[in-house]
Amino acid sequence: TLKQFPGYGSNGDTHKGFAVDDRSYDTFINSDFIPFRSGIEAGADSILVAHNIVKCMDENLPASLSPAVHKILRDDLGFDGVIMTDDLKMDAIKEYIGDDVSAVLAVKAGNDLIIASNFDTQIPTVLAAVADGTITEERLDESVLRILEWKLRLGIIS
Repeated sequence: TLKQFPGYGSNGDTHKGFAVDDRSYDTFINSDFIPFRSGIEAGADSILVAHNIVKCMDENLPASLSPAVHKILRDDLGFDGVIMTDDLKMDAIKEYIGDDVSAVLAVKAGNDLIIASNFDTQIPTVLAAVADGTITEERLDESVLRILEWKLRLGIIS
């Protein structure tokens, strides 16, 4: 698993609070994306997305909850493996978004796996979002297929 996409720079610790990255997109292309591109080319199966807000990609949402950041990862870097969040219980998310909404935003953004220490709150919220159409079953199916393919490659299932 490659981590912390799209790069962390000198940001603060998102375990303890909110972090904002004001660097230019060129900095990411010419620096932070280099190890991710190499890892993707080498066959990395998964990437963990950071909770920092990267203003040049999305001024409002943390990278882990941003459809724009996930689009860069899928379309610009060509990653077709499993994308996962860091733990949604971390203070950067709890303080900025809250436990219940964060899991729904994470799925909608394009994460395949959600690391959620507060799963007792977040699972029912995601299920309710599927029931009311906020999250489509097709969106979940995309993730399920990627996860099953990963498990097949790892020999976890046959």
